[in-house]
Amino acid sequence: MDKDTEFLTVAEAEMQSLEAWLELASEDVDCIRSGNVLTIELENGEQVVVNIQTPMREIWCASRFGGHHFSLQQGVWKDSRSGLTLEEVVRDALMRLDAEL
Repeated sequence: MDKDTEFLTVAEAEMQSLEAWLELASEDVDCIRSGNVLTIELENGEQVVVNIQTPMREIWCASRFGGHHFSLQQGVWKDSRSGLTLEEVVRDALMRLDAEL
């Protein structure tokens, strides 16, 4: 398996895990998937967008609070600046946008 295929397999598993967690955690969010992009939309119209960036081998997350770049570190997707996990950043953004998680 080449590096891009390996990365996409691991990143896709993370995206599916994130989507499943969100669907179980709250009825106040809708997950809309289009290719490598997951849009998380709240009832109030606010959004968090998570997408796979194959050339960079990262997962990116953006909300009105800013953007984060995550790389796989010892089996965990961590933000390059804060060290927070992808789930922690998504949870924080959604809570700040008024979702009940």
